[in-house]
Amino acid sequence: MKPLSLDRVFSRIFILKLVHASPSTVMNLVDRLREYGIELNIRSLRPILRSLMIARAITAELVEGSGRVYCITDSGRDELDRYLSHLDTLKRDGDADG
Repeated sequence: MKPLSLDRVFSRIFILKLVHASPSTVMNLVDRLREYGIELNIRSLRPILRSLMIARAITAELVEGSGRVYCITDSGRDELDRYLSHLDTLKRDGDADG
């Protein structure tokens, strides 16, 4: 597996965080990402969702009237916790330098 680019890592963090907060459709994710100033269209978002599904970090369930709804898995929670732990470490290191 090739290493993830930094923008891909942050995309994964945001998506995992959002589906952890509440199961979401792709359109809901696009809208919620825009609220954070992140402009990803559906075509840009789908490969990230597919990658997270392959990694078993999220699942997708077809819900009548809503379409495909993405939910976080235990593996996804673990991945999110690892990412957030790394970010906390970076923040502490940055605060110590300041």
